[in-house]
Amino acid sequence: MEALFRILIIIAFLGIIYYYAGPNAKQHDPLEGPNIVQQPILEENAIVDNGDALTRPIEGLSTHIGETSKTILSTYGRPTRIDKTPFHYKWWIYNNKDGFKMFGIADDKVVQVYTNSLNMNVAPYEIGQMLGDIYRMTIIESEVTANIGDNTYMFAMNDYDLHSRILVKFEDIFSQLYIDTNTEELIGIRFLDKETLVTHKPYEMQFIGEIIHMPAPSSYNQLYIHQANAAQLADLTNVFRERYGLLTLVNDSALNSLAMENSENLFLQSMTTQQTENTDISLKDRLGALDIQFKSASEIIATTYIDVIEVMHGWLNSKEHRKVLLDESFTHIGSGAYMDYYTQILITKNSRDVTGMQ
Repeated sequence: MEALFRILIIIAFLGIIYYYAGPNAKQHDPLEGPNIVQQPILEENAIVDNGDALTRPIEGLSTHIGETSKTILSTYGRPTRIDKTPFHYKWWIYNNKDGFKMFGIADDKVVQVYTNSLNMNVAPYEIGQMLGDIYRMTIIESEVTANIGDNTYMFAMNDYDLHSRILVKFEDIFSQLYIDTNTEELIGIRFLDKETLVTHKPYEMQFIGEIIHMPAPSSYNQLYIHQANAAQLADLTNVFRERYGLLTLVNDSALNSLAMENSENLFLQSMTTQQTENTDISLKDRLGALDIQFKSASEIIATTYIDVIEVMHGWLNSKEHRKVLLDESFTHIGSGAYMDYYTQILITKNSRDVTGMQ
């Protein structure tokens, strides 16, 4: 009996050693988006529009703003998929050999377009262009105004914005220039009309008149929005990994479910002071509960961003999160989104099998 007791103690001791010395699973602090202030201004002369705007480009992706969806179909063919959003438009996603791009379509009209592809014409800029060149060729003001009817909106960029996500006015459209702060290169660009810009409210905003509010999506539509955001997270992660010379990651359905559950739990926790189920369980234990075998794993989270594009560029410009996204050892990925909480789980498996691929 004494010998059996000793054996049990040894087994328990070895189990403890394996747990702490076994596969490594890291959880990183959530990256929070900009704390956007929206402030009405009562004085009519409090917002000054200096009228400085670049001439709207006559070539490139920006020329599609205002065109019909029929034109997009005839130019680029059918999209890879169409994603719902909480805004007034749907995303038409093109993820093919011609280059990744997203068109926001509302009422059969293009209201915005985003790309990070070296193959796409984003005149007057170029993907890969250096920040210094952009400043030399562009009128960049820290305050940019947009007028819609009798309403005036002024967006103020802080020092970080001016080096990472620059807002530029081109007559009746705008562009957001997404800069890789590590390399100081332009790695993504979004062109959008003024109504979409004001709806997004991506910067600190002061306004005279009325603010534009979007009706909350139905619970049915919100489910599809969550799924769409998760798919976009996976898309953009792999597009950027390819851009930086890394292998793409296998999309794993079990990891997707785990990431979605984490985002939902974090949102529910933000709505209450009580801990939500599973929010205090380690990533290692959550992976183990699903019998997911791995060598190493990392979980990254973002919140309070307006959409996946902003999330991805935020992660890339965070040293801690960038290191995870661009880790060459990872093989599989899971993505989940719930309201304004976004989760990605990246793991290393023994092989790049596609079992459970989604």
